Amino acid sequence: MMRITNKMINTNYLSNLNSNLDNLNNLRQKAAAGRSYLKASENPAAALKAYQVRQNLSRISLYQNNVGEAASIMTEVETAVLELNSTITSISENVTRGRSGNYSEQDRANIAEVLSNFQLELFDIANYRSADKYVFGGSKMLEPPFNLESGVLYYHGIDVNSNTGFDESSIYYDIGLGLKTTASGQIKEGTAFNISFPGSEVFGTGTDTNGLPNNIFNLVGKMIEAFNTNDLSNLDSYVDKLESIAENITVKLVDVGQKSSFLSFLTERLAGNEFNATKKQTEIECIDAAEAIVNFNTQETAYLAALAMGNKLLQYSLLDYMK
Repeated sequence: MMRITNKMINTNYLSNLNSNLDNLNNLRQKAAAGRSYLKASENPAAALKAYQVRQNLSRISLYQNNVGEAASIMTEVETAVLELNSTITSISENVTRGRSGNYSEQDRANIAEVLSNFQLELFDIANYRSADKYVFGGSKMLEPPFNLESGVLYYHGIDVNSNTGFDESSIYYDIGLGLKTTASGQIKEGTAFNISFPGSEVFGTGTDTNGLPNNIFNLVGKMIEAFNTNDLSNLDSYVDKLESIAENITVKLVDVGQKSSFLSFLTERLAGNEFNATKKQTEIECIDAAEAIVNFNTQETAYLAALAMGNKLLQYSLLDYMK
């Protein structure tokens, strides 16, 4: 039979005491951090689930940022298109008034001057800028899309009267629609959000079968010339063309409104997803405060009891007897 020595008792007691102290410190840290585990090795299954939830929250955060930026751009586009629509309405009203037979040559010259101001306003709207982005810049939103040289209007360096050569590429934001690409690396339609509104599409390019400019700026230029020369023979065709352009602008406005509404819906859905994911993360990682305090107090009581027991277990040494 093995004899149990005092040294063995002391060693075993100190080992258990240290173990109790480690448990006490572990419970203290968990209570302070509010976590059910401090290291993944303590609960690998929960740690794996928590990692997946954190990844999901990271994606949701990315989508929310992209949706927010896209919504901001859509708001600016909508503002610009509304201004454009209002300007076209004012142009139409002045042209209609100028067609009256009661207007003199000087009156029509005055209308031409008013239309010139509206034409400059059209140019400013075409280069509408939000922060560092030109909303009608197409795929090149960091540079002014339109410029005038010797009375000729250019879109990214191409005469707007041209019928080809315009870059109308898209700019896509990943907003959680299941981003997919083709074999050539192109983003598939409907799997990302397109924020691009090329000025070439909004303001028009080229000429129609009658030789009239599709661009609103150039069309107004034709009207200005007609009123300045008091030659209204082609004014009816100009007015019809203006109405056609106005209808296209209305379609664009509806398109922007639909995109803005979709982003609003997506914002709410992502907020719901974030709430659910955060709740799941809390269930996996966080500890119940009341339970944590009870566990800590229980372990502290056990530790104090162990200390008290040590006074009885640890026998006096020779030095104690020599006092």
